[in-house]
Amino acid sequence: MKRWGGIWLIFLIVGMSLSTAFSSSQVIAASSDPYQEFWDILNREAELVVGIENGNLSLAPELIQNSRLGAENAANISALIWQALEELKASGVKTYYTAEELREMAQNISENGLPQETVDALKAQGWTDAQIRALEEYIVQNGANITEDFNMTAFLEEFSMAFISVAFKYNHYEAWALEKWKWTHPLKLQLGTKGR
Repeated sequence: MKRWGGIWLIFLIVGMSLSTAFSSSQVIAASSDPYQEFWDILNREAELVVGIENGNLSLAPELIQNSRLGAENAANISALIWQALEELKASGVKTYYTAEELREMAQNISENGLPQETVDALKAQGWTDAQIRALEEYIVQNGANITEDFNMTAFLEEFSMAFISVAFKYNHYEAWALEKWKWTHPLKLQLGTKGR
């Protein structure tokens, strides 16, 4: 459990870096919030799959469409992550932190609180004052537990590729729905000769 004690700082760094990169990005996503769309599509996908597994094949056309939207959304998020990584590299933002650097950052936060620009960015993302205080308290309690370096470049590359895997899974469910809908119960052909 101590190994994961520093994960909050890693995600804070990633979140703040991606937030900065996304806000300065010139690319307009297909949706105003592709991340919220991701969860909406995923939740609907689960409902539709369960419905079809329970025998409601009339849901198959909706699952096929939802799966297509999910694959497109996941590929879009993957591209956004990759673009943010490229922008981080181009801007000179540090993407590799040693365990010692992470512990120093945690110590600084423990002594001085989160930097004001971080607080402002968190509030802009909808964090409440109580949530920000809870984060600071967590950092104070767990900052000394950081034992490993963090390579944000590798993390974001793998994160981007994970969304590509999600897109392929949506493609799998699209094919599965089509198979269930059209091939599991094919129409029986009337064989015989005409005119009898």
